[in-house]
Amino acid sequence: MLKLIPFRAAAIVLLVFFALAIVFQVVVLAGLIPTEMVWGGRLQNEQERTVGALVSMGVLMLFVALVLMRMGRLGGSMSKLGKWGLWVVCALFALNTVGNFLAMDLRETLIFTPITAIGALLAARVAMGEQGNGS
Repeated sequence: MLKLIPFRAAAIVLLVFFALAIVFQVVVLAGLIPTEMVWGGRLQNEQERTVGALVSMGVLMLFVALVLMRMGRLGGSMSKLGKWGLWVVCALFALNTVGNFLAMDLRETLIFTPITAIGALLAARVAMGEQGNGS
């Protein structure tokens, strides 16, 4: 089923997805998103929000690098690192989907559960590579 999604389209959508997530974290960092709406509603104060947003942005930038590696746009011969890294991203998104589904804040559940599920599928497709066979 994932082979029905073109590799390049999945990679570009994933890059846009990560860019938007970075922008979202900047908005969180600025305090414009309610603290209870991020990190499963478990953050206690502004300091935790700041650390969480900065960590999230760093991880998202790493994810961008992995997609670019898999596309052959970064790191030259590092496509395999991109491949295995994106399988890890896929697993993280799958776990995050479960976490969002169980979040304390209903907005987080309704908004981010489908987004992370789609992210997991896109990461799997990009990890599979151009031919769709994982090479």
